[in-house]
Amino acid sequence: MTALILALAVLAAVGWLCLSPLRLAAAGAVLLITHPAPTFALTAVAVLVVSVAAGRMACRSLREGGWYLVTVQRPAFAVSRAGGVAA
Repeated sequence: MTALILALAVLAAVGWLCLSPLRLAAAGAVLLITHPAPTFALTAVAVLVVSVAAGRMACRSLREGGWYLVTVQRPAFAVSRAGGVAA
């Protein structure tokens, strides 16, 4: 029961930190100063996980034919009698 209460308290604290970007940044700075090696390791793992997930999503989307080159279609401009371009 004590472990459950402790886990809920930690979850509530983490939720409270995540509600504000300023609090989250401050907590990250404190964590970086006090424990730099685990912070860099967790950051590297998070970057790796996000990169792999993005790569898998991109490959899956390309394989299914869902991506197309985006081109900007501009309207044909008419040449004005004054020599400029009229929209």
